[in-house]
Amino acid sequence: MANGHAIQNKILKKVLVSDYDQTFYINDEDIEKNKLAVSEFRKEGNIFVIATGRSYLDFNKKLKQYDFDYDYVLINHGATILDKSSNIFSNFSINNEIILKIKKDLELEKSIENFCCSELESRVDFSHKNLTKINVKYASPEDAVRINKTINSKYADFVNSYHISYSSIEIITNKINKSKAIDLLLKRLGVSRDMVYVIGDGYSDVAMVRDYSGFCMKDSVDELKQIAKKEYNSVSELIEDVI
Repeated sequence: MANGHAIQNKILKKVLVSDYDQTFYINDEDIEKNKLAVSEFRKEGNIFVIATGRSYLDFNKKLKQYDFDYDYVLINHGATILDKSSNIFSNFSINNEIILKIKKDLELEKSIENFCCSELESRVDFSHKNLTKINVKYASPEDAVRINKTINSKYADFVNSYHISYSSIEIITNKINKSKAIDLLLKRLGVSRDMVYVIGDGYSDVAMVRDYSGFCMKDSVDELKQIAKKEYNSVSELIEDVI
């Protein structure tokens, strides 16, 4: 009987994976609604995961500011997976041999800001080994779009480059993305894929929304709107449907 009960709990466990910026957080009022909804979701034994492009430092600044509950976080677009105690479950870095070549094609003289991340370090330079993410903000969106396209075309065998905002791009290894990171996490948790719900708004969310038949925010990029099963105004609205 005990084993049957354990199996039943395992089958019923749900996992909700949410992007952070413009998804879990839109404004201060909305995040308070989302925090309450997540609390109810987790009380039922379910698992809440943040999947963000933010670095470890930047994510923890938001965590300190808004004090929200979660079980796991995928930082740097999935490059590193951590539990809520900051124990690292997996980490994928960019091929060291390709970093300097990429740097030359980033046209950093046209940038107004750039930084790199390693496993948990959030502000290191290009000489640092085992980078997990490169962030570059340009003076114009045209440069961001053009250079993002160049990186994806020229270095597709090594990296994925995302146009993350008006004039910024971010680069991670092509060995991982949010979808693949979720795959790894599910293997650890022993949760079936059909018990997973995902939601996002940007380009780095496309793979997970596509692969997990997920959802998107009303204000999302067109690529997500074309594949999402449903659009939501808030993560709290999705949680209401899920539970």
